[in-house]
Amino acid sequence: MDEKNFTLAEKWFRKAVELRSDFRSALFNLALLLSEARRPKDALPFLKQLRQCYENILRYESNNVQALHNLCVVHVERGLMEEAEACLEKASALAPSEQYVTQHLDIVRARRLQMLKKASQSKKITSANSDAKQNINKSPNLQT
Repeated sequence: MDEKNFTLAEKWFRKAVELRSDFRSALFNLALLLSEARRPKDALPFLKQLRQCYENILRYESNNVQALHNLCVVHVERGLMEEAEACLEKASALAPSEQYVTQHLDIVRARRLQMLKKASQSKKITSANSDAKQNINKSPNLQT
């Protein structure tokens, strides 16, 4: 989407939310639009509002797969991958034949695995750097 269309889409989604603060599809699309534009701070209030909307729906309709799935997407957009995975597992258990739920669960699991690998590599590098510093500190001073 080019910048002009993005700006126009954002304007109209914001107007829709302004007119009706519980307009879930406008909130959802605005939050995704802002997230995709790498504006997570701008998306956060809408994501929080969406979370509340979907949690309210689920209080009354605990088996509403679409509301549960959308709540899972909110978790993903907020970077809460562990919560997203648990949420998608629940959605998958409720609707095992829904491919979009299974596909999203696979994507989240792959992202979490990638994040864990990066964290593990980072710890190894930090540990190696720490070991190298300790070895330098233990080395006898060289005299010239």
